[in-house]
Amino acid sequence: MASDSRKIRVDRHEGVAVVTVCGALDLNDVAEVVDAFTQALSDASTDATLIDLSGVTFADSAFLNQLLVTYSGHGLKRRPLALGGPLTPTLGRLLEITGTDTVLPLAATRSEALERLRAPSQR
Repeated sequence: MASDSRKIRVDRHEGVAVVTVCGALDLNDVAEVVDAFTQALSDASTDATLIDLSGVTFADSAFLNQLLVTYSGHGLKRRPLALGGPLTPTLGRLLEITGTDTVLPLAATRSEALERLRAPSQR
């Protein structure tokens, strides 16, 4: 289940759909982001989603909007979601100034995000 893109990849890891996002993401990448996030949410062979943001060097409001839409969609389907870092200063600042760092389920690392998703309270 891997996307052919160099910026976005969707894999599976121990029952978790893992979306790895890299590089600079803007309005031109929205369709690819939506496809990857939708693929992860609808993957019946997994029961949670991790979005690995550690490789994101730049993101605009279009990408931020998709993170929020994905968060909402996971909530509606009662599917656990975690976003893993470490975040680059640029992405961290975007989340901070928009206040979404207090809304989105952020973890300091990919490993911490996976641990959260495996916690009994998330299942």
